[in-house]
Amino acid sequence: MHSPEQSPDLNTMNQLTDTQEFLNRCGIFSGAPAGVVSLFAYLAKREKYKKGQMILTEGNRCDRFFFILSGKVEIFQNHAGRRFHMQLLSGDGINYFGELALLAEFDWFFSVRAWRDTELLSISREAFSKVMERYPESYQSMVQKIINLRIHRFVDQQKHMMKHLSPEAWQEELCDE
Repeated sequence: MHSPEQSPDLNTMNQLTDTQEFLNRCGIFSGAPAGVVSLFAYLAKREKYKKGQMILTEGNRCDRFFFILSGKVEIFQNHAGRRFHMQLLSGDGINYFGELALLAEFDWFFSVRAWRDTELLSISREAFSKVMERYPESYQSMVQKIINLRIHRFVDQQKHMMKHLSPEAWQEELCDE
């Protein structure tokens, strides 16, 4: 009698197919050759975090880009001894963070913690470089999409912060300087 469980190889293939289908829905991969998406799906890693667990800590070196598969994360910054909530991102739809980590090495300028139990898909800068070496014709398009993603995220975060400014921070009139 056959076991109802799938073999590890079949599970791996199903997970790879699921990852590739997920990446195909992401704007950064739109229009990319199938080989590019397949290679990213193969190199991507799944990571699980429990509610309250830190995923990234402000000031530490960055090395990967994250997509939220399920759960919810809080993005925040610390300033002057206070914690400032910037965004809550969930696995509903396509949500991500850390996209600039694919392009350059720097220290995280924000922290992220699991708001709920969360599953993430990560792509490392090293994996990104390997794929781009193999598909150099896709490099410029991918970089442009990553920059556009960051600009979109910056605008969203800025709007959130502007909505929550105290009245003392509002300036009623423009000053002539």
